[in-house]
Amino acid sequence: MERRTFIQALGAATATAAAGLPLRAQDASATGRVTLLHTNDTHSRIEPYGPGSEKNLEGRGGMARRATLVRQVRRTTPNVLLLDAGDVFQGTPFFNQYKGHLDYKLMSLCGYDAGTLGNHDFDNGVEGLVAAMEDAKFDFVNCNFDAKGAPKLAARLKPWIIKEFPGVKVGITGCCIDFKGLVSAKNHAGVDWREPAEALKPVVAHLREKERVDLVVVLSHLGFDVKSASIDDKRLAVAVPGIDVIIGGHTHTFMDAPLKIQNAAGETEIFQVGHSGVNLGRMDYAVRKGVKVASSGMALQVLA
Repeated sequence: MERRTFIQALGAATATAAAGLPLRAQDASATGRVTLLHTNDTHSRIEPYGPGSEKNLEGRGGMARRATLVRQVRRTTPNVLLLDAGDVFQGTPFFNQYKGHLDYKLMSLCGYDAGTLGNHDFDNGVEGLVAAMEDAKFDFVNCNFDAKGAPKLAARLKPWIIKEFPGVKVGITGCCIDFKGLVSAKNHAGVDWREPAEALKPVVAHLREKERVDLVVVLSHLGFDVKSASIDDKRLAVAVPGIDVIIGGHTHTFMDAPLKIQNAAGETEIFQVGHSGVNLGRMDYAVRKGVKVASSGMALQVLA
């Protein structure tokens, strides 16, 4: 798709206005605010679901509509970050034809700030992934891959990044599910998996103690509640205190609002918004002198 065609589609598309939920009363004293918009498991769903699609999905989704919704939020809300929790690839003929290049190109036009990788993002192997990443104008974060054997991929991955706005500093990192049974050995050649909780602990500590961030965000492709796995988002929230929000993926879990998990450091919020870009997650945070004082979250439907 040409840039001009995409921009024209943005102008033609309509989406539900996204004013967001009001924060609690104590946010009046906030010294900084940030809004997180997020997707997961978009699976090359470039166009909306058509007639005859699975229940409740007909007419929903589409990259142009998502971009319009993001643009509406950014027009009315300062300090917005747009994030993705992986599995951008696979699922429609667009991936078969464009091998992920189109997905990353359109995400860049949409204004994504950062994303992580899911298991399906390795479906064309490391070389195919790295080639598609050339069209991505945003950061990729992951702290539980050892990619020394795949130097081109290693060069694109960052263990964490910092995004700073007036009065608020956000640290963002990412993690992915075990390749075993999901990604063939040849497709992740040179990339080894490490246990996510152990990989995250020093990163979260660094972000808290050295970088002095106000919010720690983990883009997780572990799954919301996966009893057959050694770790998932719910267990991660307990195992690694100090995370403010886990933006999840992998299990295609539809949530209307974040789930709060109590842990040794207070609480961690987990939010995942289904699949295929039919929803856009929104989380609003207010901080006061380095302490989170209020938050709200909701799932926005991406509609015509």
